[in-house]
Amino acid sequence: MKKRRLWMRTAILLVMAAAIGYTFYNHFSEERGLVDAGDEAPNFILEDANGEEVELDNMEGQGVYLNFWATYCTYCRDKMDYLKEYQEEYAQKDVQVINVNVDETTLQVERHKERYDLDFDLFIDRNMVVSTEYGVGVLPSVYLIDEEGQVIERQVGGKTEEQVVAALDKLVPDN
Repeated sequence: MKKRRLWMRTAILLVMAAAIGYTFYNHFSEERGLVDAGDEAPNFILEDANGEEVELDNMEGQGVYLNFWATYCTYCRDKMDYLKEYQEEYAQKDVQVINVNVDETTLQVERHKERYDLDFDLFIDRNMVVSTEYGVGVLPSVYLIDEEGQVIERQVGGKTEEQVVAALDKLVPDN
């Protein structure tokens, strides 16, 4: 009887350890379906708080700075400050910045836009469909997409103003 109980407890413990191990591997693995340099950027259609849509395929011929962010992310706010300063300049050089909020409410996004005086569109990824497809696990996450729709670089985490400008420079067509 004691041996049977010992085997049962051991089996349960092993199943639990395997489940926890799998969860950690799946959550923290760098290769869990990530879109990365050299991949074709998956198309998407997103809406901003006003119902205006953006579709990646409509950006053909332009560089795209695809920025995934959230209102609670300090590094995201820093990056938004840099983008606020440079977005118009790079739009004239055929570089589009698409700021994708990861599934926060319209009210949160609108308040954030007002509070930080952002004058560009903020698109909302409802149910994190696009974020999941791109493999976003850490914020901010940025995908540099060239004029042909190829991802040339994936950047994760906070960046300095110089790093943001250097990334925008890489996206200028025929650069």
